[in-house]
Amino acid sequence: MPRPTADLPTRKQLFVDPETQGALVARAIIYWVACTLSIALLLLCWRVFTGPVRPFWFHLENLWFFQGPALVASVLVLPLAVIDVIRLSNRFAGPTVRLRRAMRALAAGHHVAPLEFRKTDFWYDFAEEFNAVAEEINTLRRLEASSLDPAEVDESSVAFAAGSHA
Repeated sequence: MPRPTADLPTRKQLFVDPETQGALVARAIIYWVACTLSIALLLLCWRVFTGPVRPFWFHLENLWFFQGPALVASVLVLPLAVIDVIRLSNRFAGPTVRLRRAMRALAAGHHVAPLEFRKTDFWYDFAEEFNAVAEEINTLRRLEASSLDPAEVDESSVAFAAGSHA
């Protein structure tokens, strides 16, 4: 059975699984907010404890002056981080969406063409394993449709999914 190829074109759509990828993007933004707030709080405490004695409101008023440039820089980097999370998650969400679609078609009784994942995708080997299972199911369906008793068929004519993985 041919291995999946890397010659597939890049995906046209990066956001292919809104539930999974959306959760990852939301998590990245939550981490950014938590990290930004904790750094701001730590720096504020550092200024209060190490600087000259001043009222607390004085430190709050100067917060933007001392930490504003870092906040602006992190806000500018945040979209890059979000896009990177989406691009990285596409490498496993894309194959998962295709695998799920093929499994549903196979379960509905349709013939499924062999899956090919990009070499840069995660779970690259799932395509080969799914293709072996799909071929076994298609063979059993053909046998059932031709009303042959599977015990009468020579085992060498039936492709076994576990044959190449044992």
